[in-house]
Amino acid sequence: MKGLLSLILLCCTLSARADVTYPVNNFKYISDWDYREEVQESDKFVVMIFSSKTCLERVIIERSCFLFEKKLDYFIPSFSPKIKVVGFNAYFDNYTVVSQFNIQKIPTVIILKNNQILKRFEATYAQPDINNGRMDWQDELLKEVVSTLNQIH
Repeated sequence: MKGLLSLILLCCTLSARADVTYPVNNFKYISDWDYREEVQESDKFVVMIFSSKTCLERVIIERSCFLFEKKLDYFIPSFSPKIKVVGFNAYFDNYTVVSQFNIQKIPTVIILKNNQILKRFEATYAQPDINNGRMDWQDELLKEVVSTLNQIH
């Protein structure tokens, strides 16, 4: 009986971590395995969003979790059809791509065309800002990214 309970607990634990659903509708999170097909072989401008799933794994989700990604998701339908947006979980996943682009801050947004980096945006915030609930850095990042993407025709 104890073995059966352990097996059930293990299955529940693994299934809870297997598929994390990100709260966005207009782009998808991909993995290292999809990088070649989705990014390198794309003939579009590719916007790569490096994010983290850690807040989804917490019992109490913080107000700031995925706020930037949710806001950016809202603007994606207005972008040119020449733009493709993909996300990468940079929290202990997708090590190859995260290392290749030397991702140090979350979120980081990189715009590529023909595998060449055109623009890189990194979050600028201090831990006290987050601890005190100041999230205006997300709006600043969003404004820069959306402005740049709206210039792509």
